[in-house]
Amino acid sequence: MPTRRTFLLAAAGLALTPALARCVSSRTAPAFLKAVGPRRPDKLRIACLGTANRAWDNIQEVRSEQIVALCDVDSAYLERAGKEFPDAARAVEWQQVVEYRRELDLDGIVIATPDHAHFPMAAAALRAGIPVYCEKPLTHTREQAVELRKLARAARVPTQMGTQIHATENYRRVVEAVRAGVIGRVTAVDCWQLKSWGDGKLTPGAVCPATLDWSAWLCGTPRVPYINGIHPANWRRYWAYGSGTLGDMGCHIMDLPVWALGLAPCADLPAGAVKGGTSTIPLKMEVRADGPPLDAVGTPAWLEASWAMPGIAAGPAGVSLDPLVLRWFDGGRMSPFVQEIGAKDKQDYHGRFSVCFQGTEGALFANYDEMLVWPGARGAEWSARVASGTAGITPLAASRGHHAEWLQAIRDGVPSAPLCNFEYSGRLTELVLAGMEAYRAGKQIDVTIQ
Repeated sequence: MPTRRTFLLAAAGLALTPALARCVSSRTAPAFLKAVGPRRPDKLRIACLGTANRAWDNIQEVRSEQIVALCDVDSAYLERAGKEFPDAARAVEWQQVVEYRRELDLDGIVIATPDHAHFPMAAAALRAGIPVYCEKPLTHTREQAVELRKLARAARVPTQMGTQIHATENYRRVVEAVRAGVIGRVTAVDCWQLKSWGDGKLTPGAVCPATLDWSAWLCGTPRVPYINGIHPANWRRYWAYGSGTLGDMGCHIMDLPVWALGLAPCADLPAGAVKGGTSTIPLKMEVRADGPPLDAVGTPAWLEASWAMPGIAAGPAGVSLDPLVLRWFDGGRMSPFVQEIGAKDKQDYHGRFSVCFQGTEGALFANYDEMLVWPGARGAEWSARVASGTAGITPLAASRGHHAEWLQAIRDGVPSAPLCNFEYSGRLTELVLAGMEAYRAGKQIDVTIQ
């Protein structure tokens, strides 16, 4: 059976770039590796970059394997994780993990850090031939997302972005329903998140926590004084390190229309097989965004953004895309369409759902756990068709689990098996970050996602 070593042989010649190699720590291997135990039978050897909050959740999802390295810039979090995994090497500098990958006998790296660190970490791992699981958004900029997709293709190792909702049964039922035409031809999709990751402020004279290595936290970004409260979660409010509410939640919520409408390569279907969608040709779009006056430091407290895509006629492969508008609302802003329906039905759809597909024959509301077809009569008809087996659904296979998809792909030697591999999630990330880019530009931007 193919193994990680098969991948490494296939990827021979992939190495750290000189710039990244110069950043690698000069600490000696013995001090770093002394805690690491021998390989356990039938266990993958995993390194985890980041150990707090969401990173800790990720660690729990892969703890059935052998955790051989832990990395965190905060010694308090690193110590806590080390007590849980005493046989794992501990590092503050992530570069050590990549440098000593052979001594660690690594099978994969999990990255769960602030956004600005995703690209350098993931790029270094891929250049070294290491499978990567990386939190969303995949990168901090669109250009980085393009580059990371190229690196993943060259490395030929399993990759997965941390949009774990993609593995849920409800998302599958929504995708099946949309593809089966439950609301006819989809013309628009509204997505929203009522919370706000905005208004980051500088704090002169702030004192860095004693446990935090601020220089390591900055991860190659310009040296600046510590910002009070930025660690461990408020970095999302700052342009230099996060991507605001859209960047933080867009990859979760907009994943649903991107998947259902085939706006990115879907591993669950052959190329060009998505009815009314495309995963094989460039996507051209006009992107606009509106929010409060632009702040040079902090991301916006609210945002409205739109991605308008022209129709694409069916080509030789039968690929087509109807004209479509995606819209995003956050920080308390609301979709006028959803408000209008809510007023008719006396329902707070905004508080209950986060996505609304609008079609020629109705609407479909969805969140992580449920879906609702509107109007009610249309929903009742759909439920009856599903129950009788006449809905025309092409069923999607259940996921073994989002992290488990990646782990199994490493074992099986199938780089494209994880459904949110970097080819798919890189394209999704590009689309999401284009909204933030349009807001910062203060005007419409024309984007082509290849």
